[in-house]
Amino acid sequence: MSVRTMKVVPTRGFYLEFKKRVKYIEDGYKLLEMKRDELTRELRDYISQLQILREEMDKKVENVMINFRKVYALLGESVINGYIAATPKDLELDVLPKSIMGILVPFVKIVSEVNVKDKYTPLLQGVVDDFKDLLRIIIKLSELEAKIDVVSDDLERTNRMVNALEKILIPEMKATLKYIEDLLDEDMLEEFMRIKLVRNIIMSRREG
Repeated sequence: MSVRTMKVVPTRGFYLEFKKRVKYIEDGYKLLEMKRDELTRELRDYISQLQILREEMDKKVENVMINFRKVYALLGESVINGYIAATPKDLELDVLPKSIMGILVPFVKIVSEVNVKDKYTPLLQGVVDDFKDLLRIIIKLSELEAKIDVVSDDLERTNRMVNALEKILIPEMKATLKYIEDLLDEDMLEEFMRIKLVRNIIMSRREG
């Protein structure tokens, strides 16, 4: 398939400037490739972490429900509701931006959480601790899912840019550069032939 060339003025000055531009675009293309590869690695790592956390969450939910049923059966609904009503429900989170290859992804930090240590019976305290662990996992899962969304979107944009440079812009620029080179070579050859012709005419007149 033939590659299109750009409409240009084929002068030597333009050729030298255009050659620098091609080099600049190729350097940018290499940087975008590096960014794409790094984002791909980050995305795979996030997805792997997400799968592990989901499995951990499923196990934790199952464990919490088993223990909660035991506590519920032992203490009864009214006692459980009393503990729930008396428990503070403050949880402070801070969502901080973290830069990865020039894009900002969320990092969730637990600033403060409810301190309920030693406020319940040992069995109920175990369930409460399990719930707190489960909450941390859910927060981490939310953070990872947000990171995956952000990185996926940027990876898609980067891929489009890499493909456009690789398949359209760079081939067109290189074809244009070759076109200018060929024209300049033709001009040089014609100039050389004219000089040679003039020299031969001068030489023949001298000899005559």
